[in-house]
Amino acid sequence: MIREDEQTGQSAPTTGQPVAAPMVDRAFHVLELLASRAEGYHLSELARMLGMSKGSMHGLLKTMQQRGVIEIDNDRRYLLGSRIYELAQTYIHRSGLRGLALPAMRRLAERSGETVFLGQIESDAVRIVELAEAPSEQAALRVAARRGTRIPLLAGAIGRVVLANWPPARRMEYLQTHPLPRFTEHSITAPEKYLAAVEEAERSGIGAEHEEYLTGVNAVAVGVYGLNRELIALLWIAGFNNHFTGDVLRESSDALRAEAQSISLALGGR
Repeated sequence: MIREDEQTGQSAPTTGQPVAAPMVDRAFHVLELLASRAEGYHLSELARMLGMSKGSMHGLLKTMQQRGVIEIDNDRRYLLGSRIYELAQTYIHRSGLRGLALPAMRRLAERSGETVFLGQIESDAVRIVELAEAPSEQAALRVAARRGTRIPLLAGAIGRVVLANWPPARRMEYLQTHPLPRFTEHSITAPEKYLAAVEEAERSGIGAEHEEYLTGVNAVAVGVYGLNRELIALLWIAGFNNHFTGDVLRESSDALRAEAQSISLALGGR
């Protein structure tokens, strides 16, 4: 927000009320558009949707790109940039998601003997924002990853939880434009079979996978929800299949779902 005299050089209204800066408003509109479409937009598309000339739009995008809030891929499509992640991290700290999730994650890690992850959903990936490991005396080996690591959206358990929150038509459209990767020999690469797994995750509230993303690693994942049943994060457990299987995996799945429901309720979801 800026005063009108700062924007135009003319006298401000006598009321002294601030007015919105049009270019700032357009910048936020750009961010909203990019957040709504995983594959991003070309300059001409954004210019048309915002009613701007290509020259003006290019200037706005260049500034946003320099600030790191958007980036451009090899196909000259504009996408959300890494600075958005950093800003989101600040919001996560302030919103209390980590504070609510960490005690639950530590309980799950101790109970399962495995590593528990909290992730934020991005356009084509899930980024690990927090993790909790089992006490060292419980497990000689455990799955490890660093905070900030990006995991492909269609990887194993997490992908089917995300897609389970989409309408069926959007799932089909996404898989038509994003071929299923073969991460391991156990990866599901047939769209029909993958969609069936997504439907099972929708029914049960849990995404489960056996060595589909990493060889020798099983995982279970659930969603964390905010107001209006909005999916705001993912919570999952990953462990080596010599231990994290059978009864341990089933019991961990039930505990994971219960903890995620409690976190969602605390965030205003259900």
